[in-house]
Amino acid sequence: MIGKSKGHRYWNKFSAWAGHEGLVHSERPEALQEFLVDPARVPEDARTQVQTLFEGWFLLERRLTRARATPLELFIRTQERRLKAAELAVYQRFAAEHRFGFFKAESVVRGKGLELRQLPDGGLFPVADIAASESIEPGAVLITRLVPFEDRWLLEGAVGRFPEEASYDLDRLFGTGGGALKAGELRPRNVLPLFMPKLDWEKEGLPRVKARAAMLLQRWGVADLSVSGLEGEIAAAQERRDLPGVVLKTLAGRAPSKAAADEALELLQAWWNLTLPKSGAEPPRGPKETSLLRDLHRFVAARLGPAGTEAAAERLVAEWRDAPQAELGGRTPMEIIALERKLLGNPRTELGITVIPEELDLGPEEEEAVELANQATARLVKGDAAGALELLEKAYPLMKGRDDAFRVLGKLATASMMLGRREDALRWLRAALRANPDYDSARNNLALLESLSPEEFAAKHRSGFFRRTQVVKG
Repeated sequence: MIGKSKGHRYWNKFSAWAGHEGLVHSERPEALQEFLVDPARVPEDARTQVQTLFEGWFLLERRLTRARATPLELFIRTQERRLKAAELAVYQRFAAEHRFGFFKAESVVRGKGLELRQLPDGGLFPVADIAASESIEPGAVLITRLVPFEDRWLLEGAVGRFPEEASYDLDRLFGTGGGALKAGELRPRNVLPLFMPKLDWEKEGLPRVKARAAMLLQRWGVADLSVSGLEGEIAAAQERRDLPGVVLKTLAGRAPSKAAADEALELLQAWWNLTLPKSGAEPPRGPKETSLLRDLHRFVAARLGPAGTEAAAERLVAEWRDAPQAELGGRTPMEIIALERKLLGNPRTELGITVIPEELDLGPEEEEAVELANQATARLVKGDAAGALELLEKAYPLMKGRDDAFRVLGKLATASMMLGRREDALRWLRAALRANPDYDSARNNLALLESLSPEEFAAKHRSGFFRRTQVVKG
């Protein structure tokens, strides 16, 4: 963001710091590989747009592995004592209220600013940007990020503009996931495919797929699963012919977000196809079938909900399979798949895949673990930290494979704090954040504990401070 206004000067000060801060600078190459997979594939005519997408994502959204904070959050943390209260408030608001997505210019006042409406169903944002007001026409659609300043907003970076006739393409983008995507949910990785050629993981080959899976496991903080372990899970699932089980229970089920789960799904589908036996009744799927089956998973997941049944999932699969789609030239997904299979010499005529509900039935051990965790929470609220800790230590081994197990780790930390066990609390909090880097309650508690020396912690414990702290919410 380059500009001469007071708000731009704040942003430029932070950007200059980020360009020289060692921790931020050292993680930039790693983050770029995470964002793009292969930076060398960026088309020449899209490098500026892709770089702008990356910069906003990196500075405001991507948590630094070694700091457990975004670059802007790290700037606030390290510069807090040097900044005036008013300056600090500006940066805190930058971090909390920025908006990324598609925006339509509803009105433009030349030389002053413009009003942007977030698509597809967002609010109206008054923007103070003289340069933008002189170059953007009313009705234009932008990919951009806005940051708040006083009673206006600033353009952090405009990635691209689209003419009004692009509305069909935008509707298709917002329709991803069965129409579930709303204003405010769009992320840079969602729009990156508009500028980048599609990465075909099957053509990339198994070593690249495994390397990317290893990166995901490291980034997500999955400590109990390795690439070799994942390889064993896939081999066992191939014997059962159960790809959905692998997807939901193994890698994608650990994902911290829907976008991350979508990437894991692509990797697992490619891994599955690349390691299928060369002979047998299950020939590899072609790229069109692979892509359409990803759409199928999103279609079912967006409509099924947590209370869905396998019967309901089967009905949705049949609906998707046999419904003509305009973007497929009026043909059904099954017709496209059948044509591709014929070219590949695959004789199968059935779809041959089952999508099961994402909310799987709990087994007896998981039911017991959930009940123990609920009882422990009630004891924490009543101040019985010792009793809660005993229940939580029984619950965690039974449910550590569940997506929500990080909450039990957070409660273990709370009970430890209430009992005056600083090192135990630090250990549990760090484990919770490895399981879910976006677990804000645990992050706040960790920041508090790390700011206290053992002596200060002991003094606060004796005063009853930690018995008054808020219980980590589930």
